[in-house]
This record gives sequence, C-alpha cells and structure tokens, in this order.
Amino acid sequence: MRIAALFLALCLLFSGAAPRLLGDAVDLIALKKQEDERRKKAAQSKAKVNDNNVTSVAAGGRKYGFVQMESEEPAAGEGEKEKPAAAKADVTKQPDYWKKQQADLEQRIATLRADIEEAQLQLNQLWSDFYIKTIAAEQESIRAQIAQLTNQIEQKKLFLSQSETQVEELLEKARKAGVPPGWLR
Repeated sequence: MRIAALFLALCLLFSGAAPRLLGDAVDLIALKKQEDERRKKAAQSKAKVNDNNVTSVAAGGRKYGFVQMESEEPAAGEGEKEKPAAAKADVTKQPDYWKKQQADLEQRIATLRADIEEAQLQLNQLWSDFYIKTIAAEQESIRAQIAQLTNQIEQKKLFLSQSETQVEELLEKARKAGVPPGWLR
C-alpha cells in the first residue's frame, strides 16, 4: 500500500515537472502574438475594389453586377465632353430604358434568392451530417464547410439587400425624371 502511494506521489510530482525538464515549455506570449498576426491577416478582405471592378463583385465563384446610378449633376469637367442634354434626356424618356434596368435588377434578385435557398438546403444537410458523425476529425471537416457556406450565404444576403435598395432607388429616380408609373409595372 505504501509503495503504491509513493509511486503515485512520484508520478504526480514528475508529471508537472516533466515538461520543464524536457524543455517542452509552452510560451503563451509568443503563441498569443502568432495568433494576433494570423487574425490580422485573416480579417483583411481579399477583394480589392478599384475603378475597373466597382460595378461587379465576385463571391463564391459567381460574379454579381450592380447597376450604376448616374448623378443628375455632371461631374466637374465632364459637362463639355458629354452629349447635349437634349440627346441624353431622349434616352431616359424611352420606356425600354427603364424597363431594361428594372428587369436586370429583378433578374439579379431572383438569382440571388434562388442561390440563397439552394445554399441553405446544403447548409441544413451539412448540419445533419455533423450531428450524425461521431469522429472528431470528420466533425471538424464538416464544421469548416459549414463556416464557409454560412459566410457565402451572408454575402449573398448582403448583395440581395443592396439589389433591393437599387430597385427602390431606380423607382425613385424614375419618379423624379417624370416617368409614367405604368412603364415600371
């Protein structure tokens, strides 16, 4: 009995001292610095927006375009280079001009809604797979897929809300331009 108690006491004593004796001590401060650097790199957006791609955004392997709304006031120095105001006003007086913009936005909204619904079904399937699996490695793999798919869904929801806002802005712009309401029904 004494031998077992002595053996147990020695094991407990050396289990706490073993990492120090072997040189396997963990430097928590260095680990924290490494993690902070990793998070700074991961938090930065990989998408760069410039003048060339400001009207379209790529996410999840698909490209989403946005209708560029024009200001009613010309920018400084652009007034001389543009066509006369009468020719420009003629284009906006056509019903096809407004219908095409509205149809493009509505098509984008329908596509985004379908994509969100499809991604949500995939997400539900992944969650059921996650709870079925009992091996931790498989669960971690599925958890990474769930995180990625959730991020994609959130991005698509953001694009959807922006597109819906653009439809409202188009209707308001048409109203201000004096477009009859029947053109956009």
